[in-house]
Amino acid sequence: MSSTTLPLILGQVPLWVWGLLLALVALGLSQARDRWVSAARLRRMPLAFLAFSAWGTVGALGWQAFTVLGFLAGLWATRELVHASGWPGAARHDAARNAFLVPGSWTPLAVMMGIFAIKFLLGTALAMSPQLAQQAGVVLGVSALNGALGSLFLARSRNLMARSAPAA
Repeated sequence: MSSTTLPLILGQVPLWVWGLLLALVALGLSQARDRWVSAARLRRMPLAFLAFSAWGTVGALGWQAFTVLGFLAGLWATRELVHASGWPGAARHDAARNAFLVPGSWTPLAVMMGIFAIKFLLGTALAMSPQLAQQAGVVLGVSALNGALGSLFLARSRNLMARSAPAA
């Protein structure tokens, strides 16, 4: 890539993309401090990130077997790893408020930036080399990574919701 390529690429990016990036940074920074999160929000937000990740994957690579297989493999792997880790460990549930105290973490910001970067870089790569969308290794790898990152918040919510379940 020459020194003139990057400004050319960045000049073609629609303004709304930079607005989205700013919104994601603000949301990610807000996750760095301890906060109370309602059970309803704990259900909705992870689904939004999973949908954003799936939209980015299918929108760029299309509905093909490796796209779906990779995405589901990433989703399943993240679900299992996060469940086994118990993340976020210090969280607690307040039944009276039906809310969860979620400890601050920089991980959500990193995940959001990862999802954004994959979508951005994949779009750029496909604009320069559209044939990448037909290469099984690229499709499988990118789809798995998007599935893993997109489902991280869902897996964290699952761990949190388990804390509100009555002990058996």
